[in-house]
Amino acid sequence: MLLFPSFILAMFISMLLIPPLIKYAPKIGLVDIPDERKVHVNTIPRVGGVAMVIAAVIPMLLWLPKNQEFITFLISVLVIFFFGVWDDRSDLNYKIKFFGQILAVVLVVTIGDVQIRYIPFFGLEPISDWISIPLTIFTLLGITNAMNLVDGLDGLAGG
Repeated sequence: MLLFPSFILAMFISMLLIPPLIKYAPKIGLVDIPDERKVHVNTIPRVGGVAMVIAAVIPMLLWLPKNQEFITFLISVLVIFFFGVWDDRSDLNYKIKFFGQILAVVLVVTIGDVQIRYIPFFGLEPISDWISIPLTIFTLLGITNAMNLVDGLDGLAGG
């Protein structure tokens, strides 16, 4: 993949998408209403993730090989995207959000064959699937939730 052109294209797509999405957000219910738990006092559009996913996927579709790993990755991204937009529209229960994360991660691990096969601190022997698969699922879920926590402030992703 052409890294620099992909970055530039994604940046421009994101910059082009965010302003119209901000205007369109109230019409499709992608706004965050302030309450006692929120930092903001005005209604905030929740469209940064939409722009970021579209901006990231377009260069991948243009320049990455369309193999099984890519298709599985793309499907998993779309699963996370779907659950994210659903959550932004209706404030999903944490169990439903976690189910979406598990679904995406299990797709990547099982169909995409993404696994932590070696732990360098313990030597170069491959670890068994009985350890590798749960470890990979746990790690990917941890990374997904860490990113979710980092993006806890409204407008942080798209702004």
